[in-house]
Amino acid sequence: MNKIIQRITRSFRGELKKANIRSFDIRKFNWNRLNKKNIEKSFQKTLRSPYLYLFLGIVVGTLFTIQFKTESRRPLNPALFYNQLVDVKNDFIAKREELNKTAKGLQGEIQTKESALTNKKFISQSLLNNIASQELIFGSTSLSGGGIVITIQDGSNQVKDEFSKSLTHAADLRDIINLLWYSGAEAISVNGERIIYNTSIDCIVNTIMINNNNYVPPFTINAVGNKYDLYGAINSSKKLVDIKKRAAKKQIGFDMKMQDSINIKGYSGVYPN
Repeated sequence: MNKIIQRITRSFRGELKKANIRSFDIRKFNWNRLNKKNIEKSFQKTLRSPYLYLFLGIVVGTLFTIQFKTESRRPLNPALFYNQLVDVKNDFIAKREELNKTAKGLQGEIQTKESALTNKKFISQSLLNNIASQELIFGSTSLSGGGIVITIQDGSNQVKDEFSKSLTHAADLRDIINLLWYSGAEAISVNGERIIYNTSIDCIVNTIMINNNNYVPPFTINAVGNKYDLYGAINSSKKLVDIKKRAAKKQIGFDMKMQDSINIKGYSGVYPN
């Protein structure tokens, strides 16, 4: 590279001598006095020089070497990443099933001990009532009674610009459930999944996760409680306005009915620490 620079410098100096220029000031220099053809010839000779291509070859080779030696942070084969996700999913499912079995066993022991304590004279009725209310909050036991059944699902009238409005969202389920609790529901389930005090309902891709289990529409919401109070709250024109507007446009399916006998099973998941 130094030889190339020296050759260009010598050519440039030669042109300056031919132009009879002894002192050079770039601000006062008249570039038209140079012989442009000679300068072009000098550059052409430089471009044909083997040293230039040797230098470029070394640079390109060095870049390729660095690239191949650098390890990729992500797997080049997407199947490897997919297999890792599958392994994580299978491990999660296995652990969840194991914990569910443990939780069911503990709940069975609790019920057995409660039955035994009921026959003891030293257990007060107020204490038993307190235990029953705590079981209701934690949803650990089944509950039957009158109430309402709500069905919500994706609509058939799907408009391209408003496609999201024709889908059942996790927020829709949360709004309905919160209103049911507020209206005095004693127990609620969604697609057989018992809703308790800390149940999370979130959208995961095209599914809705409830208590760490994934579900797709349609969703059936069972609520045990005073069926007239629950029906009146849900049917109110001032409640669930957005859901009812979408239902009126057939963007979603929304149906509700009162029922005299509804059975909601106990919570079978794992309680947080």
